[in-house]
Amino acid sequence: MRRPVDTVFSVRRVALLGLLLFCGSTLPEAAAQRPLRVYDPFYRDETARRIFFDRYALTAEVSYRPAGFIQSDGDIPSPNADPFALGLRFDYQLSSRFDLAILMDAVGGTAGRKLAVNWVALKYYRTVDTQDYAFRLAVDPASEGRVGFPQMDLAFLYTSPASPTLTTDFALGLRRIRIGYQQLVRLEVPPPDPDDPVVTTPADRALIRTRALGWEAHLMMSYNILFDPAGSNLFVTFLGEAGRYDLIELGEVGPDGRLVDADGERTTTRFRGGVIWVRTGLEFDRPAYQIAPYMAVPLRQWHPDEGEWPSARLHIGARLMLR
Repeated sequence: MRRPVDTVFSVRRVALLGLLLFCGSTLPEAAAQRPLRVYDPFYRDETARRIFFDRYALTAEVSYRPAGFIQSDGDIPSPNADPFALGLRFDYQLSSRFDLAILMDAVGGTAGRKLAVNWVALKYYRTVDTQDYAFRLAVDPASEGRVGFPQMDLAFLYTSPASPTLTTDFALGLRRIRIGYQQLVRLEVPPPDPDDPVVTTPADRALIRTRALGWEAHLMMSYNILFDPAGSNLFVTFLGEAGRYDLIELGEVGPDGRLVDADGERTTTRFRGGVIWVRTGLEFDRPAYQIAPYMAVPLRQWHPDEGEWPSARLHIGARLMLR
C-alpha cells in the first residue's frame, strides 16, 4: 500500500507553522526559553515505536550544560550551579499497546543532589502498515496538597520509514507548567556615606523564589540514518519549544539584601519566549542495550534586550538503556 507521504508532510508543515506563530507572537514582550533548570526527558529522542524488547527497561542519562543556564552571563553563581545532570527512567510494558514509565531527576544544587520522581508517563502504541503512531500522557506526581497534578504533558508521536536506510520521527505536544524555581539576582547597592563613622557594606545579591504558571508547545522532527542491521543510526533532530508564563515572585528584597517574608504584595511578570534547537549524535543499538551520545545547539532563541533572562547554551550528554 502506498504511504500517504503528502498527508504526513502537510501535517508537519501545519504544526511547524503553528509553533513559529506561537513563538513570533511573543516578540513584543520579554522572551527567552523556559527559565527552569530541570531534566526534560521528552521530545529529545522520542519515537512512536517501542524500543525495548523485554517487559522492562532501565535508562540513565548524564548531561552537561555550561554555567549560565538560568542566570545570564553575569558573575553571580546560580543556586543550583552544578552543570551536570543525571536522569533515570524505568519503563514497564503493561500490554502489547501500553507502557508505563517512571522518570527521575537528580540535579545538583546548594543542598547537594536530590533524586526525585518528576514524571509518570503512560504511552499508547499503534501500527498501521509500516507507520507507527503513539500517544503519550505524562503527569507530575507532586500534587502539592491540591487536587490534580501541577504539570501535565500530552504528545502525539509518529514514526515512518522514508527509505531502507532512513527513518523519521515526529512529535507534537502541549504542556501545562506549574513549577517553582530560584535564582540569585544582583542588587543596586548605593555607595557608602563617607561621613558615616560606621561603614557597612550591604549585600549586593539576593535569592529570589519564583513560581512559573503557564503553557508550552513542543515540536520535534528527527531524521535517522541507519548504518547497521541492528538499527544503529546517525540522527539529526530539530526541536522547537515555546512558552507563555506568569512569573510570580514569592517575596521582596529588603535593603539589607535579604528576602523579606512574602506577606506583602507579590510581583507578577509576563514571560514569553521560544528556542529552536538542533540535536545530533550517534545511537548504537544492540539487543541488550542502547548507547547514544549527543550534542544539542540552540539555533535561534527569543530573549529581551534588557534584563538578565536565561539563555540556552550548548548541551552535551549520553544515554544508556539496558533492555
